[in-house]
Amino acid sequence: MGLEISSPIIVGSCGLTSDIETIKKIEKAGAGAVILKSIFEEQILNETSNNVRNQEFYTFPEAYDYVMNYSQSHAVDKYIDLIQKAKQTVKIPIIASINCISSAEWLNFATNIEQAGADGIELNMFLLPSDVNMTTDDVERFYEDTIRIIRRAVRIPISVKISNHFTDLAHFVQRLSLMSIANINIFNRFMMMDVDIDELKAKPAHITTNKDEIYETIRWTAILSNVVKCPLTAGGGVHNEADAVKLLLAGANTVQIVSSLYDKGIDFITECNEFLAQYMLKHKYNTIEEFRGKISLKSNQPSAFLRVQFMKYFSDMK
Repeated sequence: MGLEISSPIIVGSCGLTSDIETIKKIEKAGAGAVILKSIFEEQILNETSNNVRNQEFYTFPEAYDYVMNYSQSHAVDKYIDLIQKAKQTVKIPIIASINCISSAEWLNFATNIEQAGADGIELNMFLLPSDVNMTTDDVERFYEDTIRIIRRAVRIPISVKISNHFTDLAHFVQRLSLMSIANINIFNRFMMMDVDIDELKAKPAHITTNKDEIYETIRWTAILSNVVKCPLTAGGGVHNEADAVKLLLAGANTVQIVSSLYDKGIDFITECNEFLAQYMLKHKYNTIEEFRGKISLKSNQPSAFLRVQFMKYFSDMK
């Protein structure tokens, strides 16, 4: 994102990054940057709805407008306070995160986030393409329109976090990277669903990633790092120190960790940095740039490369 960081290991948006004391521990452990816990459009809308439901204001337009405006500013104030306290407490970059499902609801307070001192904004674009009335063009237009609008609203660098649910992912990510954004973050993670067969209702499955998810992240990092025109953050499935090095080798500029902090604690950041330093010493690398992207797909036909790998390793299986 054009920010000076001391480590490529960054902590992604999660419950841990909503607490100032934990953010201090994250900095002490050696993280390069922190992405604050996301503020959701639904948080603002739900808060507004609850206030209106609990009051008999809906028959008085002036009172209704007051409640609506207060609810929005109150939700934003809490997030602004988190940004300001974080900036006052730590020296590493603080990135605000907006989890958005539309291109309009949150724009009114984007400038407030900038004025609060955030070093950047991550747009966590969380649109699962499940609506049969939405075409591929509709989904992609939502991302592009949102980026255009936020670029006009703020001057701080913008990172866009996306899912892998796109028809032509490599082409679309390249298009986004040409829109003067500062970073692409792959991938956000939709909640996994399970079913309670006795209660006959849906329930959330595991919330954190599992160790096998790293392989899909490696694949797309190796592909996308050669087509994006901006820095690339990769995350999802980083559960040991070597995983972070693998993503750097695949072409990531920075590596985002979340689940491993819940499983192993904040000290996992320190362990990643120490492992990275030892790896560089072992292979006589003076800088990360000397080995970053060493295993990325530099071929003009990555699909052919992947097909060859598939045939090479699976054709002889018994």
